[in-house]
Amino acid sequence: MKINCTFVASLLPALMLTACHTGPKTVDFPLIESANTTTLDIAKVELNDTATVVHVNAYFRPHYWIRIDSKTYLRAEGEKYALTDAQGITPDSLFWMPESGEASFMLFFQPLPKRTRSFDFIESDCADCFKLFGVDLTGKETYDIPEGIPAEALKLDGNAPMPEPVFKSGETTLEVRLLHHRKELGTEQNIYVNTLNGVQEEYTAPVDSATHTAIFKFRQYGPAEVLLPMTGSIQVAPGEHAVVYIDQRGSGQRIVSRRKGAVAKPFRSLYAEGTYASLNNLISSRTDWPVWSMNLYNGKFADYRMTSKAYAAHVTDTYKALSDSIAADSLPPLMKAWMQLSLQEEAVAAMLGGNYFREHNYRCMHNEWNRNPIKGIEPMKPEDQAEICKLFDVNNPQLLMGAQVSDYVGNVVYSDGAWMETAGIRTGLIPSLRKYVLLVDKVQKGTLTQADLKVFGPEDSAFYVEALEAMQKDIAAKLEAVKDKAVIEHTPDVPVKDLFDAIVAPYKGKVVFVDFWNTWCGPCRASIKAIEPLKDTELKSDRLVWIYIANETSPVVKYKTMIPGIKGKHFRLNDEQWNYLCKKFHIDGIPSYVLVDKDGSYSLRNDLRDHNRLVKTLAEKVGQ
Repeated sequence: MKINCTFVASLLPALMLTACHTGPKTVDFPLIESANTTTLDIAKVELNDTATVVHVNAYFRPHYWIRIDSKTYLRAEGEKYALTDAQGITPDSLFWMPESGEASFMLFFQPLPKRTRSFDFIESDCADCFKLFGVDLTGKETYDIPEGIPAEALKLDGNAPMPEPVFKSGETTLEVRLLHHRKELGTEQNIYVNTLNGVQEEYTAPVDSATHTAIFKFRQYGPAEVLLPMTGSIQVAPGEHAVVYIDQRGSGQRIVSRRKGAVAKPFRSLYAEGTYASLNNLISSRTDWPVWSMNLYNGKFADYRMTSKAYAAHVTDTYKALSDSIAADSLPPLMKAWMQLSLQEEAVAAMLGGNYFREHNYRCMHNEWNRNPIKGIEPMKPEDQAEICKLFDVNNPQLLMGAQVSDYVGNVVYSDGAWMETAGIRTGLIPSLRKYVLLVDKVQKGTLTQADLKVFGPEDSAFYVEALEAMQKDIAAKLEAVKDKAVIEHTPDVPVKDLFDAIVAPYKGKVVFVDFWNTWCGPCRASIKAIEPLKDTELKSDRLVWIYIANETSPVVKYKTMIPGIKGKHFRLNDEQWNYLCKKFHIDGIPSYVLVDKDGSYSLRNDLRDHNRLVKTLAEKVGQ
């Protein structure tokens, strides 16, 4: 960073005075405290007597557009300084990004006082407009350690032992305390919990405006990983009360570290207390930890022409080379142990998923993404897959503590079990997990019986039966709470070719918005959440009907507990009905929308995935 001043000198008999504040001031690449976007960066700020000139670098997808609102302003010491002019971009117009995905332009504002130490860049007051906070004008180059962090959360102990997973059930409380929080960064906080059964659960909590704290309470069955958006992840133990401090300046640091020629500087965005504080804090203490990964999903990990034996040898050799690299590095012992576990999780996924990863290589090389099977790839043989067991203990419970735990669980649970017979694995973590995860699915569908639990024997931990029974009890309570609120409409008993017409027929003369969605679809949930408040405000009308169509991949318990909060008519279709409608409307993914006009005509309208267009279109249709 560089600060330039134009000096004005007055020659006195015995003294020369210089005063930077009397002339123009330029700050190159100022430090940015926080932001709600990574699309914009500020390359330079010029302060003079007539204007404040902000040089902006923009980064976005080639051939996509961005927009700068004419109501954009700078905010400093409680005052607003309006946008007066622009060069290289026209406010309120679409700016199409070039092939490079990078662009630059200048924005002119009313002049800030020369004494200004920092300002906020506010692209109007809409919720999703660009906002950059704490743009520094003093020459500050690094972020300091936040105040008020307890000693336990600050402590880094690289010699601590690798913790064991906790196998029990309980209600976990997680306090997320947001440091350097701005209300514009959000009034809600989300977390995503990766559970032992491989399912990711989303939770949302309000951010207290006074304490900037969001408190989450959720039932936890066995070890789990919590993902904190734009920050990282932590391990949590079931039944504990954990606290995590998130330095929201991490959003500004991501912008600063992306600058060309920038030298990576230490930044820690997460501080944790709780059962796994030592591990969580060490992992989050640096943003430049070395990464040793097989990169399984880049399409280049394996050659589709490899035989089963050759592929197994490739996985073995790759694992050994990466493991040796971790061992030879000067990392703290705890970090080494965690990285080795993460690599082992990845190696298990690579070996058991050999058919998928070779097929993925073929599809990447030939740009063939249809669902047709790929011929000529030799299926993995159990004796080749079992080679992974010669490298390390694949049954080690600590393999639930690494960074690739979801891949590990998914592959050991759903792979063909023949490799286990070859390897002689009959008891321990993997056999128990295979029984447990399949029964969790029955719990979610409300079909678990006491007879199902007899699959567990004395060789299995009592945890699994206890967890399933506790889960079933919890689900029963949730269903009882929504018994009279979760209304699923009767699906018309007609041939599938007539199904859609039968669903919308009762509403002829009205505008009908049909949303194809499922509970596991994140974009679906986000869209519904954004639309829901509008049903009581600008889209409130008895001439507008909301219909939501899901299928049986939405777990019935999750589905029934969600739909009371979604105003409209709800239909849950079977596979035949869902697949027919997807083919009828050429649905390429969800959410997908079909708009029915007042005369009963309809068409797929996935242009309405643009929220602003959706609101405008529905308002116009209803008003016609």
